[in-house]
Amino acid sequence: MADPGKWSVHTGPDRVEFIQELNGPNGYAYLYRKTVRLMPGKPEMILEHSLKNTGKRPIASDAYNHNFLVLDQQAPGPGYSIKFPFEIQSDRPITGDLAQIRGNQIVYEKTLKGEDRVTTPIRGFGSSPKDYDIRVENSAVGAGLRITADRPLLRASLWSIRSVVAVEPFINIAIEPGQEFTWKFTYDYYTTSAQAK
Repeated sequence: MADPGKWSVHTGPDRVEFIQELNGPNGYAYLYRKTVRLMPGKPEMILEHSLKNTGKRPIASDAYNHNFLVLDQQAPGPGYSIKFPFEIQSDRPITGDLAQIRGNQIVYEKTLKGEDRVTTPIRGFGSSPKDYDIRVENSAVGAGLRITADRPLLRASLWSIRSVVAVEPFINIAIEPGQEFTWKFTYDYYTTSAQAK
């Protein structure tokens, strides 16, 4: 990395704010802020971002979160499902017998072990932020996570191995000089009715 920029961190009782200021080569420069906030009295975490283009050239990129998730230390397997508000399409569907796409959800048929992987691109969403609404649930332990955003999906994919489920959504970023772009992700943790074992 040629220049990591100037970093600062500010903390509060319910948040941590990271700030990066970069004056790079060739007219690229920006001020980036990321705040991780816990909502009082709620099982909710919010990630707020702002990126101000302080340079002389447009900034065009995309951003995504890995969203590595483990629910109650359980490997991806039967009981896990990933749900979207749209019919899932994929140009590289899941192969094998580990998981299946069923309408608007992906369900795991077998527990992932060793080098097992379930991966697929996720298509079928529209241009509204309402389709950026992802639920990962494990009915065996009665736990779930809902991820929403205030920006539309650019693309998305699923990547999972024996230790994590990772739904990886991307958003588009395009900022002219002097302009600021903001985006927010909300993570709501919740319980469901666990299946009898």
